[in-house]
Amino acid sequence: MAYHSGSMAEETLTLTVQKLATGGDGIAFSDGRVIFIPLTIPGETVVCRIIADFHDYAKAELLEVIEPSPARVTPPCPIFGQCGGCKLQHISIERQRELKAESVRETFTRTAKFDPGPIPLKSGAPYGYRNRAELHFTGDHGIGFMVGESSASVRARNCPIVVQSIASWLHGQNRKAKPEREIRAAYGDRDRFTIFGQDERLYIEGRDATARATVAGQEYSFPVKHFFQSNIEMASALVEDVVEGVSGERAVDLYCGSGLFAKRLAALCGEIACVESDVAALEAARNNVKGRKVSFHARNAEEWVRSGTAGTAGIAGGSPIDWVTVDPPRTGLSAELRAWLSRADIGAINYVSCDPVTLARDLRELKDAGWQIKSLCLYDFYPQTGRIEAFARLVSGEERRKKHGKDWSL
Repeated sequence: MAYHSGSMAEETLTLTVQKLATGGDGIAFSDGRVIFIPLTIPGETVVCRIIADFHDYAKAELLEVIEPSPARVTPPCPIFGQCGGCKLQHISIERQRELKAESVRETFTRTAKFDPGPIPLKSGAPYGYRNRAELHFTGDHGIGFMVGESSASVRARNCPIVVQSIASWLHGQNRKAKPEREIRAAYGDRDRFTIFGQDERLYIEGRDATARATVAGQEYSFPVKHFFQSNIEMASALVEDVVEGVSGERAVDLYCGSGLFAKRLAALCGEIACVESDVAALEAARNNVKGRKVSFHARNAEEWVRSGTAGTAGIAGGSPIDWVTVDPPRTGLSAELRAWLSRADIGAINYVSCDPVTLARDLRELKDAGWQIKSLCLYDFYPQTGRIEAFARLVSGEERRKKHGKDWSL
């Protein structure tokens, strides 16, 4: 199965890759250890060298592919494997999506303790899709991206995953010997900066304070240096799914950011509370989300549910909430939020997730509390990477309906 040579740090193995990790590395097994091998594909037989050992798992570098997968393709980017942005350019896009869906399904089976069955996956352009990027200055005074698992950066004379407006600007700058000096002088002395582009529009941190984007037919403004969606094509599909079928008197958007979902929800519900701890993002939401009964709350989600502003959501006679939309960070919902969602008088939950593992954990607890998963969908926001987005809609099960004395018809 394997051969070993040298010390543990130089251990060399011949292994068959079994599956793809959520981060994009191939996974193989040896003597009870999980071996993570970048740039490999499930089904391939490879030679690798252990570079870091952590007792029950190890990280390896690929030395040779002995039996390649039929899905292996030539990466179009000359710095692929060095740049830390992409992990999967060596895999055909069709196989990438299959592997991601399989990985999420396995995560649900293992963590949420139920098999969701085949999960639909929505996708868009495999290249030229990324509207937002963080650029770094390189050791040779150029512009580029961080090297994988390193504090160094590599010059990128082009980037096949960014939209054309960013790619053209990046190419033009890196044709110069030392563009760093000019950019620092013009846009401020910083080690990295954010750039956002859509169609012909291009916004650069330091030069522009605010950017504008069109998502699902709606205009948004937001601070250039703060988070906004990086794939507008897929964000538009996600927004349409989140707002589909929404109506009612009261809605809450936790982690509302710049108002991506709240802008549409405000037009569909009688009133909406926008909750966001990032003050700059919330200020952008104030500009984006209009309505007579829209309220804005500059606090984290946990503080809001503990406040009188949240009401008791039917727990002690407070007003019920028709819809709660959550879009938490990779850590998912806190135990406090899961407990609140479990007991509160809420009609439905829209759960947007950027991490299948924490989503599965949270859905397991919510299911145990009587919520039912009405729909689940995946979105390939970041082709050529191991990342995947998901959206789950939850409705009250029979026991929850009995408890709150309602028949939420959704």
